[in-house]
Amino acid sequence: MISVFEGPLCCNTGVCGTDPDQALVQFTADADWMERQGVEVHRANLAQDPQAFADSAIARSFMQVAGAEGLPLTLVDGVTVMTGRYPSREELAVFAGLLTKAPEQAGQSSCCGGGASSGSSCCGGGAPESVEISTSPVGTSL
Repeated sequence: MISVFEGPLCCNTGVCGTDPDQALVQFTADADWMERQGVEVHRANLAQDPQAFADSAIARSFMQVAGAEGLPLTLVDGVTVMTGRYPSREELAVFAGLLTKAPEQAGQSSCCGGGASSGSSCCGGGAPESVEISTSPVGTSL
């Protein structure tokens, strides 16, 4: 399961009002897409669902160290996989086992820091050129 602990939002998704944050709009669409793929994405909003933070030892510890400024916090099967920003659709798919990382990027520890060339899609900010489809069933651990 993918769990995303979000900062305080005006509503459950944060996609409300006259000028919603584009990152929230995109993440909401991506989370909906994941649900249609059969992957559960649990979202906990600090303002709307503080009990979820209290019930999660990881979220509680994270809040003690980083505070709300460090959110969002993304967990996959109880393991922290990302903090400080929302995962992209591709990252969500990788976390869920729907996709695997492209072979040329699998060994990189960070974009442009682990041997990527300046002309790679990683350094250019675009999506990887190729993505392998995983044959493992949805819901398996990484």
